[in-house]
Amino acid sequence: MSKTDTPVFVVTGAPNKGKSTFLKAMTNDPGIKVDEVARTTTSSKPYHFKSGPDGETLLTLWDTPGFENAAGVYEIIRNWESKSSEKPLELIRRYVETYQDDPYHQYETEIFKPLTGFACIIYIADCSKSFSSADYLREIQLLQFTNLPRIAILNPIDGDQHLDSWREGLRAYFHNIKVFNPHKTTFDEKLSILGALSHLHDEWEKQINGVIDKLKQDREQVLRESARVIRNTVLRIYDEEFEIRFNGIKDEEEHKRELLSKARRFVTDTMNESQKEITEKFGFDVHISLNREYRENDLFSETVRKRHVSPAQRGFIGAVAGGSVGALIDAAAGGLTFGVFTAIAGTGGYAAGYYSDFKPEDLINIKTYMNSDRKEVIQIKSLNIEIGFLIINRLRQVVSSLYNRTAANTEDIIIDKDLDNKSLLTISKLLAQISASKKERYSESRKKELLDFIHEKLVDDQRGK
Repeated sequence: MSKTDTPVFVVTGAPNKGKSTFLKAMTNDPGIKVDEVARTTTSSKPYHFKSGPDGETLLTLWDTPGFENAAGVYEIIRNWESKSSEKPLELIRRYVETYQDDPYHQYETEIFKPLTGFACIIYIADCSKSFSSADYLREIQLLQFTNLPRIAILNPIDGDQHLDSWREGLRAYFHNIKVFNPHKTTFDEKLSILGALSHLHDEWEKQINGVIDKLKQDREQVLRESARVIRNTVLRIYDEEFEIRFNGIKDEEEHKRELLSKARRFVTDTMNESQKEITEKFGFDVHISLNREYRENDLFSETVRKRHVSPAQRGFIGAVAGGSVGALIDAAAGGLTFGVFTAIAGTGGYAAGYYSDFKPEDLINIKTYMNSDRKEVIQIKSLNIEIGFLIINRLRQVVSSLYNRTAANTEDIIIDKDLDNKSLLTISKLLAQISASKKERYSESRKKELLDFIHEKLVDDQRGK
């Protein structure tokens, strides 16, 4: 293996310190086995870091077992070194060839197999446990003996209370030391680790920086595609026509409930499909384990409405619900300061009443008419703009929970649903126009405006704004 090949990194360390979990977070490979019991990994195995589920291999990471007999191996190799002029890697190859079939050397030979060529070393240690040179010195010295570029990753499995002692203990043996929790990592933190790896070997720096740039571009593309999915979901739900003919048996209230149920099923099914599409765009299996709240797509549910439309947004919707939505928004944008308008919408009687009353039928505007066959029909004339807020906020939460998710990191991310005053006015006006006019909603300028707004919010969510 030459130094100009695809970058290769070998992950090493004591048993049960997070080597496989680190790999799982970096490669996003759910097939990597992780267990609290030591010795889950018994042989070395390469994993390929890719730009996407079907993308090209960008670099290779080797998983290896934990050290078992570092002191014994150190003595063997040092003894050979004193009697020969062989270089460090030649001695490593000699050790592997000599002892690879010896059960007593099973784990060490597996560790050193991928190091017989040129590679960089990643040493994983648990900084929640106290550093002890008696426990770790020989394995650290073995890695130093290879004379290969190496970095130490300190994993705070149960906290970082011993971080300083580890930094001090490893300082003389590694070219760089980083703290990284694979169970809680973010996308940006993963890029930071790749950045640190790029500095280990000059000939690979450009390649790994190219990897980082490509991953950023890929993630930005996923955000754009997710924004398009959300925009299309809004348009599809508002465009759907719901109506039922009176059958002469059921009364009007029964027909209304049937109509509401029909709309409710359609919205839930559409949201399920959109969530599936977004999940797949992030490269996850559609059955990814999400909290129950993320699987709940019935936007007519009181629980979902409370969770995904904030009191401020709810107050605004309540304030405009009974009047001319477009005129009120235009008046607010042209004649009132954003702060005054928000105060009116957020603290007035409309807001209080709307906040305390969550009836599914509030989200639909029903009318009856005679069709061309002279049959009486009950129809949903329009959907409340709250539906648009719910679609956008609900799917924003899905995107946010997937953005930093890896095969190792399954922590849920909670976003701030509230919008700034200007954004609140912008999206309310767009949703009011979409709700009121099918002709307007599909104009290219309107579609682009809605798409740009959603994309901007997705980007802000990931930046913590």
